[in-house]
Amino acid sequence: MNLRWLNLDKHNLSFLIMILFISMVIFPVQLQEGQPHTLNPVETEVNSLLPQLSEEKTVELLSTSKTNAVKPITQKTVYLTFDDGPSKLTGQVLDILKEANVKGTFFVLGQQVHQYPELLTRTLEEGHAVGNHTYNHSYDELYKEFFPFWNQIKQTEDEINLITGFRPSLVRAPGGTAGHFDDTYFSLLKQGGYQVIDWNVDSGDSKRRSVPAQEIIKNATLEIQTDEVIVLMHDGGGHEETIKALPTIIKFYQDKGYKFDVLSSEQEPVQFKVSKSAQTLNRHQPSQSWIATHVIPNAALFAEGKRLVLEVGRMETSLEHGEYMITEDKIMVPLRITMDKLGVQVKWDAKNKQVMIQKGLETLQIHVSTGEWTVLNRKTNGLIVSRNVPMQLRGDTLWVPLRELLQETGHKDISISMNEEEWRVSTREATKIYLNQNL
Repeated sequence: MNLRWLNLDKHNLSFLIMILFISMVIFPVQLQEGQPHTLNPVETEVNSLLPQLSEEKTVELLSTSKTNAVKPITQKTVYLTFDDGPSKLTGQVLDILKEANVKGTFFVLGQQVHQYPELLTRTLEEGHAVGNHTYNHSYDELYKEFFPFWNQIKQTEDEINLITGFRPSLVRAPGGTAGHFDDTYFSLLKQGGYQVIDWNVDSGDSKRRSVPAQEIIKNATLEIQTDEVIVLMHDGGGHEETIKALPTIIKFYQDKGYKFDVLSSEQEPVQFKVSKSAQTLNRHQPSQSWIATHVIPNAALFAEGKRLVLEVGRMETSLEHGEYMITEDKIMVPLRITMDKLGVQVKWDAKNKQVMIQKGLETLQIHVSTGEWTVLNRKTNGLIVSRNVPMQLRGDTLWVPLRELLQETGHKDISISMNEEEWRVSTREATKIYLNQNL
């Protein structure tokens, strides 16, 4: 073969092949070791002759590679719940739970809390959750209409708060919501800041008197297609068989790998659907004014960290969490601070223990000692209205209900709304207030 066109003889050709071979061996090693490298002309020529994978083929190769996807393991959770306590049996339930190192959720009756306050305290101190189960469990009263149900929830809540300083937002309806709750019950309790909880496993320990322990165990350990199990049991009087069944029930769920936990208002609740019979009940419905006064402000009890925004006429200001409080279904605000934020001057008459606020030609006089609020016409000095309003004097600060304060300073159309960050109180119509005027 004539190689003169390459200007190479056989000796030079052998030398070139050897150089190419050494380059092909050394070059990949240098890259693997992370050493910087610049291609010489010979290497460039060799590499240009090597088959190259296109970028598209590389992507295709990666996308079609087989991988074994690992599915996340879902932790199964069981919530043991106990209704109708506390009673003489509650201490035994707490002992069993403590021995097994598991927690439960106790839906308590107000009248039982009043009778056994020390058991309520122990329940919370040992890390269990407490929910509201109304005051007296009377179906005839509770499901006649919404008002008595609401009143019993508040009555029990006050009992719990008096003993522990804690207000439960969890609510369980006596007998469950099925056949008892209509849309009004669900809607207004949610607006009031409460979370209604039913169950998905019924131990059957209240189906009749003295249900035997073995039957309770069988009912409480039924296999269901869910990773969250809420077991209904009772720790009220007459449920000694439940006490006998409880250790076996706990062991069953432990052996099945369940985690034990307490219910909270942050999780998605288990609730029964409204039945047709409940939908057709002709119950008296609460008025919008009653809802605005009692239900909506109540949610602030459980709205930690929310600020209170006041949108008064064209002015907007706010009170941070801790600068206002909720008591007896009312938003209470510090009078002078609130008026200062709204640009309205407040005058204090120390001699007569009166607060005076001017609004146009009218003056609001608040008599601290008697709780009487009087509106006078400054021009005629005639009485327009007088009524008693609940107030609180804490140190040097006078706390007054926000709704009444706005109403008596000329704001009649008042609405309250809430989102995740704030409460917003708006007045869409307001009489003119003369700001920063001395009396």
